[in-house]
Amino acid sequence: MVNNNGSQFEQMRNVGNMNESLRRMFGPQFLQNVMKQLPMTELNKLQSMPDWQGLFGGQGLHGTDVTQGLMPPRIDIYQTRQEVVAVVEVPGLESANDVKVDVQPDQLTVSGNLAGRFGNFSQDRFHLNERFRGSFERSVSLPHRVRPQQTRAQYKNGLLEIRMIKDMRRGSKPRGHSVPITF
Repeated sequence: MVNNNGSQFEQMRNVGNMNESLRRMFGPQFLQNVMKQLPMTELNKLQSMPDWQGLFGGQGLHGTDVTQGLMPPRIDIYQTRQEVVAVVEVPGLESANDVKVDVQPDQLTVSGNLAGRFGNFSQDRFHLNERFRGSFERSVSLPHRVRPQQTRAQYKNGLLEIRMIKDMRRGSKPRGHSVPITF
């Protein structure tokens, strides 16, 4: 009787090595973008594998860092004629100090901390505990170059809306910018 588990895990390790090569060629979010196309049931099966943490450099679904417990917020990005707009789900923020938005001409990074209201509750007091609490960071490539210094951000009803003006100039090299957030 042949044990196929060892060869399956070896194949998955090879996929992990291939992932590193693909990241170098196509950018840091290549695998996450591909995985978003898979049905959620298949993604859950993949992440429940015993050796998931070692396969892809500790990254879980959609860029989740399974080794440090970091959970990225979900982001929608769309374009208008003049803007690139990102809408980020971050329910539970209490002030602008809880979140940081950094914009580069071709990348958006949102990071922060969701402390949660139940920090003083022991784990055994919870009947159901699904909401994320803790640190988060998410970086995404933008579909169009933007002008970081002209970015505006507003937080309302658990959604952080980031409006970035498209940069139509040729050869411009604007630097990154930390964006103030209106609450």
